[in-house]
Parts: sequence; structure tokens; C-alpha cells
Amino acid sequence: MPEVSIIIPAYNCERYIGQAIESVLCQGVRNLELLVINDGSTDGTLSVANSLAEKDSRIRVLSQANSGKPAIARNAGIRQSSGEFICFLDADDLFFPRKLEKQLDVFRRYPHLKLVFHDVKNLYENGEESGSYLGRAEFRDHVGNYVSRERDGLYLCNGNFYNFMSAHCPSLAIQNVMVRRAALEAQSTWFPEDMKIGEDLDLWFRLALNTPMACIMEPLSYYRRHDSNITNNLSGYFRGSLEVHEKNLKRGAKLFTRQEKDIYKSKISAQHFHYGYYLYRNMDMKSARQEYMSSLGLQPTRKALFALLKTFIPARVIKSCRYYLKTDEA
Repeated sequence: MPEVSIIIPAYNCERYIGQAIESVLCQGVRNLELLVINDGSTDGTLSVANSLAEKDSRIRVLSQANSGKPAIARNAGIRQSSGEFICFLDADDLFFPRKLEKQLDVFRRYPHLKLVFHDVKNLYENGEESGSYLGRAEFRDHVGNYVSRERDGLYLCNGNFYNFMSAHCPSLAIQNVMVRRAALEAQSTWFPEDMKIGEDLDLWFRLALNTPMACIMEPLSYYRRHDSNITNNLSGYFRGSLEVHEKNLKRGAKLFTRQEKDIYKSKISAQHFHYGYYLYRNMDMKSARQEYMSSLGLQPTRKALFALLKTFIPARVIKSCRYYLKTDEA
């Protein structure tokens, strides 16, 4: 039986899928299985995956009709997997060479742990790298009250780490988690299949409620940034993110301190405001109005109130103002 199962959902990613698979195969850990779930691709994705599978028996390629939702493909991979530990990788991202080895080493040192995550670096199309997920101020400046340092670069998460993830920084991501199968099987739902964006964060929040975790403060995978990232769909991103956070705010209502709850509500309010502005710029005044009202309901601000009032200005007046402003600038 493989020690680790890695699950890659794949849809029309011919350009990247080969590199993603190779980043798994070059791991120092040899006892693994890699499940590629082809979600009805219409390009050469399946051909690339099958070609690599012919050369390495650890690769299993499974195809299904296009669902349009990574959650469905990931859940299918979980059902077909058999490893004690499970990792996920999107078809356009990459593992660092010793990722699996370093996460498994933490599990061996601390057998009570159910989940180990690490930092993630950004990788751009031109090959440049910049920043990291856990290097952001929202993580670095607040995490000290929620973790205990064990040794250089390794931190055990305290029992209130769920509160930190909610109020400050979600921390977990598709490409940085290794989780025990038993922890996943304890969940009634894995990735919610009715969601296209935010389904991973929903699972991470639920796991964080009662799962002993540790954090490796070292980047061990790349998140590739390009024009086809699913999060570039701003409207879908806002809707998915807000759905997850609104639900999580209710879930943790009795667990958060007053300060944590206020911080979390402020962040959700800001998301509603930014989504409202996006809708306003696209002249969807009715929807923008709803988002500004939701923002005000969570945290009343003059900025949101002023933005709400602007949605009552007739669209033709706004268009005329924009036209004349552009003319003056020219």
C-alpha cells in the first residue's frame, strides 16, 4: 500500500500537467501513488498524463465527464486513493523536490498530528518567483499567539488555530497540505461539490476545528500565477469566498474572542465592499447595492454608506460623467 496519495484534478492543462506530474515523481519518497483525475479535457491533457503513466506504474489516470468543479474531481481521487496520507496538487502548480519527505518527517516525530502544512511561493510565467503565502504580514504579525515553536522552522498549532485562520490568515492551501486519511474520513463532507471556488477553504476550516496540526515555515511548493487561474474570475471568486466566510462566521460564533470576531467581521465587510465596487464599475447597481448593504450590516463605515448612495444615481448619469471625465483627461 502506498504511504502517500497525491491527487491532481486536471482540465485543459496540457501546457502545465507534465511539469506538475514530474514534480511529484522526483520526490525522495518513492512509496507513493499519483492519481490524475481528468475532468473531461478537450486538449492534450489526457495524452500527456497517459504518456507519463506508461513510464511509471505509480501514476493512475482516471477520466470522467466534465464537471467544471475541482471539488468533484478531488473527491473522486480521494475515493480511489489508498495512501495513509493524502496531498493535493493543482495541475498548473509544482512541488519542491523534498516536500513529501519533510512533511512525513514531521508526522514521524509527532505521531499525534493529523495535518502538516508549509509555506508556498509564487511562480510567474516568466520564471520569476516572488513572496510567499505565509510571509504575508497578516500571517507573520499575528501567528505567535496561536502556535508553539518546536525547532527552527517548525511550529505546532495550538488548539485555537482555527480562530487564527478565521480572523487573520487561512494558512492552508491546496498545494501545502498533507493530511492523514483518518482525518478526512472523519468529515461528513470533503470538498463541497456545489461550489466551484472556495470549496478547499471550507474543508480547511472544518478540519482546523479539531485536527492537531503543524506548520513548516519553509516554502515547499509553487503556486503558479497566470491569466487562466480560476481566481481571476473576480465575480466567481468574490461569491465563493463570501459564501465560505459567511458560513464560517456562524460556525465559529461561540469560539471567537470578541476581538477575533470583530476582526473577522471587518474582513468580510471589506470583501462585500470590494465586490460591491466591482459590480458598481460594471453598472450592476442592484447587486452592488446589496453588497454595500451587507458590508454596512457587518461594519458600518462612511465609505460604504457613500458607495451605497451612489448606486441610486441613474446609470445613464454615471456613464455620462465617466465619458466627460475621460474627455477632459484626453
